[in-house]
Amino acid sequence: MRYSSTHKTETRQRILTMASLRFRAEGVANVGIANLMADLGLTHGGFYAHFHSKDDLVAQSCRQALLDMNEIWQAQLEQAPNGAGLKRLAKDYLSAAHRDFPDSGCAAAALAGELARHDKATRQAFSEGLQALLHTLRQAQQCDTAAGARPALAPEACLALMVGALLLSRAISDETLSDRLLKSAAAALALQARG
Repeated sequence: MRYSSTHKTETRQRILTMASLRFRAEGVANVGIANLMADLGLTHGGFYAHFHSKDDLVAQSCRQALLDMNEIWQAQLEQAPNGAGLKRLAKDYLSAAHRDFPDSGCAAAALAGELARHDKATRQAFSEGLQALLHTLRQAQQCDTAAGARPALAPEACLALMVGALLLSRAISDETLSDRLLKSAAAALALQARG
């Protein structure tokens, strides 16, 4: 059977997309390559035509997930009212919908704790994705500042607050406290965006 010239690229992207969803939903350690490939209707041996190892897949899927998140942030930033860029990003990120669906959400909140124990290449890919998010947070703050806001927190502190609040909101069983964590962090970021 002959495949199209884009077949390999498309297959690789399918693997990346599924792995990214499964890693965020189940955790890296709980996703096996054989099951992942079977879910896609592919063979376990075929995996190695696209990735060197599971660590390579983890690194590439984390980078891709964070870059995808950054594209969402860029689109949200373009639609945000003048002076409300950071507030817009925080509101969507710190929502119950984002909390409740980690498989399609931010890889930083879903995987940071687990990735801290991974190899240097994986942590480097994760770092590159976070740098893109930080760049967009800087852009949001620059736009907000141009509109008269005075950001009080560095982009790194904003990202840490957002990821930390989302991570904690997912980890606890008390739904009321979980909601308060999200709302408090969003309010703190909205307040600092106004200056």
